[in-house]
Amino acid sequence: MKILMVSLDYPPTVGGITAHVYELSQALKNIGCHVSVATKFVEKGQKAFETVDGIDIYRFNLKYIGFTYGYQINKFLKKLAKENHFDIIHIHGMRPLEFYNIKDIPLVYTNHTSGYLKRIKKGGYRIPLLKRLFSKPKLFLAPSEELLEVPFHIDAKKVFISNGVISSKFTRNEEVRKKLRAELSIKDDEILAIMTRRMVWKNGINYLALATKYIKNDKLKLLFIGDGEQFHEVKNILEENFKNRFILLGSKKHDEIIDYYSASDLSILPSLMEATSISGLEAMAASLPLVGTKVGGIPVLIKDGINGYLCEPKDPKDLAEKIDKILEGDLTKMGENSKKFVEENFDWIQIANKTLNEYKELLK
Repeated sequence: MKILMVSLDYPPTVGGITAHVYELSQALKNIGCHVSVATKFVEKGQKAFETVDGIDIYRFNLKYIGFTYGYQINKFLKKLAKENHFDIIHIHGMRPLEFYNIKDIPLVYTNHTSGYLKRIKKGGYRIPLLKRLFSKPKLFLAPSEELLEVPFHIDAKKVFISNGVISSKFTRNEEVRKKLRAELSIKDDEILAIMTRRMVWKNGINYLALATKYIKNDKLKLLFIGDGEQFHEVKNILEENFKNRFILLGSKKHDEIIDYYSASDLSILPSLMEATSISGLEAMAASLPLVGTKVGGIPVLIKDGINGYLCEPKDPKDLAEKIDKILEGDLTKMGENSKKFVEENFDWIQIANKTLNEYKELLK
């Protein structure tokens, strides 16, 4: 099957959609599909076409101003489709939907973004716009049940298919753990919690910063990997409540992040909106237990008392209580449960096979 993935987010950019599109493309390739990706130029020196990791990458420039981007993308896709005869076009993110009008190839759409949930909440003119966009796909996928909820009728078949992870990539490395903990000045008796999240509203990092005021365990340190509009707000709160007990590494490329999971003992997901969290899956694959909020796809990952604890969103006191609670338990055993749960349910090959089955149904 010849599949064209369309996404403005693709390596070397970082983030959940980037990881999803890259790993799904790799897994589909590994089960016998021919996968191409249409994405935008993001760095100088990139080629308009190249094959990277077995995937054909076609890049386009976006010129002028934002509202013309959809038109430019559609023009590029029509030319590409005419030259390559794809069986399926699979769009990730709303922008490429705006002017999309290719009629003779079935369209699949994955509704990744929590920005969609914001649009629904705000309502108004946004609802007719979403109706127009969502009338185009024949198959509507989402990595959380919450992102499948559309407050109006659409003709597309709606299917929940979670994000995935390649568990073997994140296997714990004790040598790396010792090296990085020494570099980070983490003592043997200290506990390190990792957050690999952009510091933006939806990820709730500011609520974790506020929770530090109530955390009782004095052996806990926090490691933040990510940047964003709330970076300075988070830093200021931590300076006030958790001085000398946090590390801010800023943004890092995905491959650079992996080793830091080995250095850590648990992960925290204080999200306000979330699909099946890729950073949560990665932490679980690295044998880490989780504390996370009861939103979106996070309860799919965390089984209370088995591999972590769930807390209320926007509630620093409850978050602090659950962090203290998990620190009183057996982090190693909970981490082993995380690893096992991921391997049995969230391997990317499993996710790719589910996706391919839906493609095949569409082509019948």
